[in-house]
Amino acid sequence: MIANQTRFTPIEVAASFSVPKGFRRLEWDEVVTQGDYLVDEKRGFVPWQGPGGFRADTFLKPIYRRGKVRASQAAGKSS
Repeated sequence: MIANQTRFTPIEVAASFSVPKGFRRLEWDEVVTQGDYLVDEKRGFVPWQGPGGFRADTFLKPIYRRGKVRASQAAGKSS
């Protein structure tokens, strides 16, 4: 019989580490491209090596990108 295994939801995995400065989580409507990153529990951020062209909300794990925060995010944090 298989030993009791701990399973994490994507939200729990994402909450178990801090996002390094310069990375941001993609919004639901952003298109995933080469150069984006997934979080691997053992290796940290790993480059996305699959096909691009789909929205970030269609993937089960959060996807991150280096770069500036979108204008909609910056506007919400400035107040």
